[in-house]
Amino acid sequence: MISKPPAPAALARLAAAIGVIGKPVVVCCLGAPGQAGSAGRWVATLEDAAEAAAAAVRGAPWVPRAFSDVEDVRVRLSRIEAGPRRGGMLLGLFVGGTLAHEARLVLDPWLGPIAPSAAAGGVHRILDLGADEYTVGRPHPMLDPAERDARVRAAGRDPSVGVLLLDLVLGRGTHPDPATSLAAAMEAARAAATRAGRELTVVASVIGTEGDPQGLRDQVAALEAAGAHVLPSSAQAARFAALALDPALAPRLLEARG
Repeated sequence: MISKPPAPAALARLAAAIGVIGKPVVVCCLGAPGQAGSAGRWVATLEDAAEAAAAAVRGAPWVPRAFSDVEDVRVRLSRIEAGPRRGGMLLGLFVGGTLAHEARLVLDPWLGPIAPSAAAGGVHRILDLGADEYTVGRPHPMLDPAERDARVRAAGRDPSVGVLLLDLVLGRGTHPDPATSLAAAMEAARAAATRAGRELTVVASVIGTEGDPQGLRDQVAALEAAGAHVLPSSAQAARFAALALDPALAPRLLEARG
């Protein structure tokens, strides 16, 4: 997996090297086009890379898909459509830099260019809060979520924000229970938006397993209890955030290939 695409010549060399390996290869080079004639399977997202690799090990067929459970997405979307109409922009507050980069790439075809910082132009923004500009003098947000939690609360008071997109990363060496403080921040943000007569939709993904110290199920349950729509992967969460902002995308996005 490469988080940012290298130059075309480097991609060509990579494709040539894959051709002589003689074994199945899955390549996720975020934002780079697949290489025609390459022996490897080039995929667009981290989730696709994991699923394609697992399928290759099993010798099973695999095709990319936008959502793993389309019916669940339809139900969630119907609940959103039944409520107040969302306005404003999408704001992503990420602790995983690669996940933030991937989310921008996923959303670009559906919402247009996504700004990478608060200072950049563009209607929608996705911030990597682990980047140097946000961590000077403070711990990375995977270790101390206070800065991200404060920004989540602020989003509830910001009339320009209609959909909030979040990631939560589990594992050893990260915060022992990030969902609890994030859930409290989400509840405060949504309550502030409601008091102001607006609706704030929160969409999230949790990256981890039951084997992680935090426990995947408990972290997901805490976010859902606070009103978040938790999707199975960061890429699926980004797509659902686009639907939450503009349900008219559903006929095309629900049937799209990964």
